[in-house]
Amino acid sequence: MTFPDNAYPMKILYRIKLFFGLFLIVSSFMLVPTLPTFGQSTSTENDIKAAFVFNFIKFVEWPENNFSNLETAIKLCVWDGNNLDGAIDKLRSKTAKKRSIQVVSSASLDGMKECNVLFIANVDRRALREIIENTSGKNILTVSDIHFFAELGGIIGLFQSGEQMRFAINLDAARQSGLRISSNLLKLGKIVSTEE
Repeated sequence: MTFPDNAYPMKILYRIKLFFGLFLIVSSFMLVPTLPTFGQSTSTENDIKAAFVFNFIKFVEWPENNFSNLETAIKLCVWDGNNLDGAIDKLRSKTAKKRSIQVVSSASLDGMKECNVLFIANVDRRALREIIENTSGKNILTVSDIHFFAELGGIIGLFQSGEQMRFAINLDAARQSGLRISSNLLKLGKIVSTEE
């Protein structure tokens, strides 16, 4: 583009606009998140779910008498060994609330009694209802990625919303189990009730 000799300010303004236009185009490509490649998507999703479980532990208060002493580990049980392809096993080396996390597999209703947290995946509705009935009223934080888990009576349910992982909290179920959920966590989650 050519300008008359006396149009020096217009040249500068044109160059500034051109520079910022190019800058915006280039920076917009840099902001696009890279999607996981085939084969990585499941493990990435499972790692995200495990990270959510870990953070839930940090924002939930159990009754004081739930742990025998200050060194007692938080027992994170995984129903029927479904540990999200090993993602939950990575939490073994973590600590939350100044307690180590012990990850164990639980395949029986009796085995759940010692759990502080129970992660449930890949069970049918009948088995899920039985698990929820047996954990209801006990000091066990139940977490699952099963659709409408919190609405079915579980405490925290993970769900996909677009490309983001979100969670629903059944506050009544948490209170019934004697658990206090931090207001910071409540602000981030979707509060639901048990559907009859």
